[in-house]
Amino acid sequence: MSVAEINYDHQNNYATLVCKTFTDDLANALQKRFSTKYNLNTGIDGKVSSQIDAYIKEHLQIKINGNIVPFTFQNYKQVDNTIVSGFIIKNVKGISQFEITDTIFYELFDTEIQIIYVTVNGNKKFSSIRNPESSLSFAF
Repeated sequence: MSVAEINYDHQNNYATLVCKTFTDDLANALQKRFSTKYNLNTGIDGKVSSQIDAYIKEHLQIKINGNIVPFTFQNYKQVDNTIVSGFIIKNVKGISQFEITDTIFYELFDTEIQIIYVTVNGNKKFSSIRNPESSLSFAF
């Protein structure tokens, strides 16, 4: 299971994206993708950080108002047995339609579940998808 949380407030010209993944699942996904064994419990160096960034961007796509938007890595931190990855989506002028395609860990688990939270100007919506479904959309 992984969780994606997106938060946008019209007072800012950006949205934040937080991805939460279990440490062991992320290590297994990185090992499969980059053919290297990982122990994320001992810390995350620059190389691993860039590989986490690449993995998430390969498996997560965001559309705002019908347009694919890029997101930029901000930080990572380990909280208990999870890795919390923070990103920023710049130049957001408003959100009336939000779509996410999320296939994080689909290559590992046939029944993977994604939980998605999207908050726009205080209006919070959430849903989940299960492999093989990969997309959700919300209207605001």
